[in-house]
Amino acid sequence: MFAWLFLWLVLGIWLTAGAFTYVTWKRRRHPTRHRRWWVLGMSTGALGYAHTLAYGFALTRPTEICGQRTLDNDYPLTHVRVDAFPPRLACYWTDSSAYGPSHPTAAGTWLLWCGAALLVAGTVTWAITLNSRTPRWARAGTILAPAAAATLWATRVAPLMSLSAIDLDNECFRWQVGHLHSAPSGDIVNTERSLLPPAVDCIFTDGTSSLIRMENLGLSCCLTVFLICCAALRLLKAPMPLGSQEP
Repeated sequence: MFAWLFLWLVLGIWLTAGAFTYVTWKRRRHPTRHRRWWVLGMSTGALGYAHTLAYGFALTRPTEICGQRTLDNDYPLTHVRVDAFPPRLACYWTDSSAYGPSHPTAAGTWLLWCGAALLVAGTVTWAITLNSRTPRWARAGTILAPAAAATLWATRVAPLMSLSAIDLDNECFRWQVGHLHSAPSGDIVNTERSLLPPAVDCIFTDGTSSLIRMENLGLSCCLTVFLICCAALRLLKAPMPLGSQEP
């Protein structure tokens, strides 16, 4: 308990010191908007990663980080789940089915995502303010489409890919219960995973269902948008006047 409060205190001190340093740098340097977002993004991401690691390296001692739910241990710890990227630790207790797991590293994970969003925003701002004759929407799309695809993969696909066989069976069972009217009604026979093309399939006695059907649709849309933007950058680029040079 004291370690948890101490880490939150340290996080608050880091945030205060970082905000003071950023304001001082901004007043002295007068940077452009995209440079400000780049600095904020890198600083926030580094702070989130450091805060996550401050829990004692969850990859090696996750059960010690989860600790004890109550003083009387009314709700014992059943298992833990560790994701390497983004670094996240989930503690599953006997009542997690009703209230969900606890996430001791939630603050660091949110800071990491905020840092990544600021970096993407800064890069998009830099791209659309370039002195170029190509369409702004195409320049922005070549950055936003891969960023959206990476977010889908990191938040939805990669966690399912890293599950153990037992946890994946449980995930298939939860999906089956949540889709009673459309899911196969038979027992789970096997599960299959593949990277290319990405697939996480639950094989039942009376059919097969995919856990990442919507994610695959999102990844396909991101790829389509990216290719369209790349084609626009190539085809819609107007010729430069004679004697001028493109920056």
